[in-house]
Amino acid sequence: MKINSICILGGGTSGFSIASLLAKHREMSGLDYGIKLVHSEEIETIGVGESTILTVNVFLKFLGLDDKAWMSKCDATYKTAIKFTDFNEGSYFYYPFGPVFVRQNNVEAVRKWFIAKEFYPEICTPERASLYYVRDTILAEKNKLTREGCIDFDDYTAYQFDASKFGNFLKQYSEERGVEIINDKFLEAELNEDGSIRSLICENGIHEADLFVDCSGFKSLLLGEVMQEEFISFSDTLINNKAIVARIPYTNKEDQLKNYTDCVALKNGWCWEIPLWNNMSVGYVHTNKFATEEEIEKEFFDRYGQIDYKTVEYKTGRYSRGWVKNVVGIGLAYGFLEPLESTGLASTFINCFRLLECISKREMNCTQIDRDIFNTGTGEYGIDKWRAQIEMHYFLSVRSDSDYWKYVTEDIDYRTGIDSPFSYENLLYKCGVERHLHDDDEPGFMFIVAGMNYSHFSRAILLSETTTKEEYNMRDFMEYLKEINITASKFPSTLKFLQDNIYNNN
Repeated sequence: MKINSICILGGGTSGFSIASLLAKHREMSGLDYGIKLVHSEEIETIGVGESTILTVNVFLKFLGLDDKAWMSKCDATYKTAIKFTDFNEGSYFYYPFGPVFVRQNNVEAVRKWFIAKEFYPEICTPERASLYYVRDTILAEKNKLTREGCIDFDDYTAYQFDASKFGNFLKQYSEERGVEIINDKFLEAELNEDGSIRSLICENGIHEADLFVDCSGFKSLLLGEVMQEEFISFSDTLINNKAIVARIPYTNKEDQLKNYTDCVALKNGWCWEIPLWNNMSVGYVHTNKFATEEEIEKEFFDRYGQIDYKTVEYKTGRYSRGWVKNVVGIGLAYGFLEPLESTGLASTFINCFRLLECISKREMNCTQIDRDIFNTGTGEYGIDKWRAQIEMHYFLSVRSDSDYWKYVTEDIDYRTGIDSPFSYENLLYKCGVERHLHDDDEPGFMFIVAGMNYSHFSRAILLSETTTKEEYNMRDFMEYLKEINITASKFPSTLKFLQDNIYNNN
């Protein structure tokens, strides 16, 4: 298939993200292909995907955007980690973005934490686990930011931003590079004899193209509705399907404007707390399986006060294939997990690049191999991997203070999940059979296992081997903690850093 024209259905972050990438590629490559985006300004976008992980850096770098070019226009702040509070009730842990500290970056050093914590539980607490592996966790712990001496700031710092403003910024970016933006409402698709789409029939016109990118959100108007692709639900293990969403003002901006997203477990789900420049974005992710909406609302109000909010409903899962004939699903139109590890925007950016990779290899000529590569990368090696990692926050918890937590820790059969490096079956093997880690184990795995105070080893056996205790003493670790605390105390607060570097006119 030779692609001479591309039509994107839907705006929002997904639609304008792929439009921006395609426009930038066209500009750099010198290829001549048409790009149009059809969306209805009457349709409100969800606009709650406001927290990112490091994939956003690749996206911004490709577009040639530095921080000062866009952050102040999108109420953006910096993000160095994700914090998980009370998933293991009474404790918290971080999932930091920095590289695993070189001093610890070998299998024996990685193993040491899990063994030492059995001998020195007062030192090796879940809260300190990520500090052991990633020195720059101290920036989140102390709410400090710096470009000096601690981290490779540009590579290991992500962002939090107003998703609606970010989408509008990308819309302008796209238009400036020749993308045709059309305000129209989709009615139906006209098909070719082979079942591919010939054109989109809308209220005010007909839009033809060689390739159609579906960014129509959960409705999945092209991939799901027109192409009738099979939807694979994840609701058997990821049971949350709603979020109460609101914005709240800062009462103490110096303390509350953090450089991380906090995920706080409550009795029927969890709340996100995302510090933007002008206010806080908060949302209670939940299900009504064990509590009424009134009970959920009371929990929310008890935490944040009587505030206006909206309710967003979503479904967890993905379509069997993201690219079918000449239709590609991006963002929610392809699949969604839940907001817990900021995977929504992350998967959107990654899937945009996967599409760009496929169409750019042979100057817009694509065949079945390209569709297969895209579908495997977005499915088994993409969203399925993140699914299993998110499930870990539930099946490793020992909370039992509500029917919700009893259900997710005791009653769900997580073996029904799709196999991946982070899958339940894989965890059972590493924590109950093999009892050790590998060089290729990814950091996310050990941050969650250590943060949940779980282990790869038998505590009973380790405590009986008392002759090995001194080998795992943590004196060096305690000295290291003192050192990084002293260093971090010299850095500016997150608020001060943003004022000096991004918002110096505010």
